[in-house]
Amino acid sequence: MVDGLSVETILVCETQGIMNRVLIVDDHRMFAQSLARLFSTEPDFEVVGTAFNGAEGLVAARQTHPEICVLDYQLPDGDGTSLVTQLRAIVPSMRVLLLTGVNRPSTAQAAVSAGCDAFITKDRAAQELIDTLRRISNGQHLIDADVAEAMHERTAAIEQFNLTPRELEILLLLGTGAATTEVAAQMKISSNTVRTHVHRILTKLGAHSKLEAVATARIAGVL
Repeated sequence: MVDGLSVETILVCETQGIMNRVLIVDDHRMFAQSLARLFSTEPDFEVVGTAFNGAEGLVAARQTHPEICVLDYQLPDGDGTSLVTQLRAIVPSMRVLLLTGVNRPSTAQAAVSAGCDAFITKDRAAQELIDTLRRISNGQHLIDADVAEAMHERTAAIEQFNLTPRELEILLLLGTGAATTEVAAQMKISSNTVRTHVHRILTKLGAHSKLEAVATARIAGVL
C-alpha cells in the first residue's frame, strides 16, 4: 500500500551496472507482472514498481523517480496519454513508452502529441520491447513502423478532406457514438456550433448523415 493506494512495488536486488529504473503502469495485472519479470532479467533495467491505474502510477512515480515509464494506453481512470504531462511534472527527464493493444492511427497521433518517446503495440516480441526501452533510454524517439505508416495514411486522408482540427475533433467524438449534446458538453461549445461543424464535415466527406460521415472517415483511415 502506498498513500492508501494498492501499488505493488517490485524491488530487485541491486546489480552493478543497472542504469534504468522502470515503472510499469498497466491495469492488466498478469501482463504487468509478466513485464516486470521480463525486464528484471535484463542487467540494465531495474523494475522499481508496478501500478494498475493512473492514480497509482502518479504515486509510484513520486516514490520511485523512474527513468522510464512503460504506460498502458487504456486505464480504468483515463487514457495513458493524459498522464504523460503529470508524470513528467514529477520526473521531468522520464522517458515514456506507450504500450497498447489499440493499433489505431489516432491513438498513435495522441501518443506523439502527448510527448511519448515511443509507441508500440502489445503484440510485439519481448526482445523488440526490450530493444525499444534501450533505444529510448539513449534518447531516441520511436514509433512502431506499422503505426507510423498508418499515421502517414491518416494525415493524407485528413488533408484530402481538408478537415480542420476542430472538425477532426468533432468527427472523432462522433465516431465514439457521442450525440450532439454530448459533443457540445465535452468541447464546451454550444449545440448549434456543433451542428454547424457537423454540416461542414458532412459536406467535406460527401456524406448525408453523421453515421455515413463516420463510416466514410473510417474507410479512408481518418478514424
